[in-house]
Amino acid sequence: MGPGVVCLACVVAFAFAGCGAGERADDVAAVAQRFHAALESGDGQAACDELSEETASKLEHQEQKPCEEAILELELPKGGTVAVERVEMRSAFAGLAEGGADFLDEGPEGWKVSAAGCQPTAPEQPYECELEG
Repeated sequence: MGPGVVCLACVVAFAFAGCGAGERADDVAAVAQRFHAALESGDGQAACDELSEETASKLEHQEQKPCEEAILELELPKGGTVAVERVEMRSAFAGLAEGGADFLDEGPEGWKVSAAGCQPTAPEQPYECELEG
């Protein structure tokens, strides 16, 4: 899949009712902001470091390039501020003030981006994401 091609709908069964707060939400926001700051500065390796292993592997397989090269060719928001973060158990949503959203999963190494460049398809429906694992 080439740059600018939107991935299939990001099927994320995510309940917004049980929003988390505090340190976990702050961690989610920090990871998402580091990810977008790395994209803004053209640092593909730093951006890939914020991805889940599954997402980075899928990107490399689809683009037939190392993650640090492929990630910079996607149409993902560069820079950005997390305006909304919601945590539900081991999944999180980070909505950017500039528009769009990321989904993150919590694993042994902390929070990692599992989908990015996501836009809602309709209210309360799955998202379409530029990058997903």
